[in-house]
Amino acid sequence: MLRTLVKDSAVYAVGTIASRLVGFIMIPVYTRVLTPADYGIIETIIRLVDVIGMFLSLGLAEALLRHYYLAKTDDERHRLIGTVFAVNLLVIMAGALIFYPLSPWLTRLAFGHERYTHYVALSLLGMLIGSLIELPLTVWRAEGKPWRFTTISLLKLFTQLGTNIILVVWLRWGVWGVVMSGLLNAVLWSVVLGVLVRLRYGSYFDKRWLAPVLRYGLPLVPASLSQFVLHYSDRFFLVRYVSESELGLYSLAYRFGMLVSVFFGVVSRAWWPWVFEVAAATQSEYHLRRGASLLLVTATIFCSGVILLAAPIIRLLSAPPFHAASLFVAPIALGYWFFVLSSVFRIGALVSNRTDVFAAANILSAAVCLILNVTLIPLFHVWGAACATLGSFMTFTLFVAIGSHRVYAIRHDARILTLAVVLLVSVSVCSYLFSASLWVDVGWRTILWLVVVGVSLAVMVKTQGVRLPWPVLRRS
Repeated sequence: MLRTLVKDSAVYAVGTIASRLVGFIMIPVYTRVLTPADYGIIETIIRLVDVIGMFLSLGLAEALLRHYYLAKTDDERHRLIGTVFAVNLLVIMAGALIFYPLSPWLTRLAFGHERYTHYVALSLLGMLIGSLIELPLTVWRAEGKPWRFTTISLLKLFTQLGTNIILVVWLRWGVWGVVMSGLLNAVLWSVVLGVLVRLRYGSYFDKRWLAPVLRYGLPLVPASLSQFVLHYSDRFFLVRYVSESELGLYSLAYRFGMLVSVFFGVVSRAWWPWVFEVAAATQSEYHLRRGASLLLVTATIFCSGVILLAAPIIRLLSAPPFHAASLFVAPIALGYWFFVLSSVFRIGALVSNRTDVFAAANILSAAVCLILNVTLIPLFHVWGAACATLGSFMTFTLFVAIGSHRVYAIRHDARILTLAVVLLVSVSVCSYLFSASLWVDVGWRTILWLVVVGVSLAVMVKTQGVRLPWPVLRRS
């Protein structure tokens, strides 16, 4: 079973990473054919549409995945899938009728004016239509078909890249090209996947499934909105206090800092099943502590790499007006390292089935995030947003640790935690103090990162007795 878990997680990782690649592959293109202001406009519209998407998602994908395993027969599963798809279609139609006419007001809310209303309106339609894509992918995850999931993710990557290149690079449509590319791909893949699901599972609307699906999914909406506040609310403050060019720089920096979260998004597909399995075994605390230490060390290595190597990578990939984005990567990456740390402290609450503790931590930290944004961004602008991100995730981790410790205390290794903080602060300071020509910069940053890797693994071996494949690092 463990081998199957690892194999499927690796396959899902390919699809997950592929879905994130479009933004990074297009960085050299966007930064040469778009201005920083265009980039800031695009990012703001995406986040605005994301908020509305969270309201309208109703937690249907998560509810479908959970109830798929509760269905006893194939007929029940088909009825469940058909019911969820029918609800999703109703939500799309209702969302279009409600939010499309509100596009001017939403644009004014996000930007302070209505000049970009047509961008927002089409992005809303693309989001609504694209929501049909998530449910077929969820069905294939439930059925244990990771290769189908990954194949579709890769094909979506290719079509997204193709339409972006045609509309943005060749036709030079700018922001309009990015918006139209998203809409065209949403229509294409929602039709293809929707037809496949309808042919395979038929059309049903079973009222017996409606209540449990909504009962499970609806409470996930406020939790998702709280996470959105933590991740993206700073954009809506920045747009009022900084220029669109500065907003574009911050958006690019955030894309790099958030790689730490992408790393955990891949790892978490295997992490939480392992946690729940170990929690039921004997000596579970010992094994959980070792697993948490390994996760923390791995996240520290990855985060330090992002902090050190983001600057030369941005210089290599982007046009000169975007190079200043590297200044803001370190605090954002550190914030997301604390987000990973919260998953270590979260173990106690989740193995005790106290998800209310996690929900409370989300809501409280979202409130703190808004206070930090209101306080810091008007004073320090982009730096204020970066520091607010770091402070918000530190607060979130603290709330999770306190609440989780009260319901299920797990003694984590303080030495590993201290080492991680010292290493990350050190590389952050070094990344600001020293600068050189591009290739010299790449050289010393790579050497420093390798030192961090070596120290982290050596301490992990010494403190936890973890056996590594390299003989020189094995504990004697």
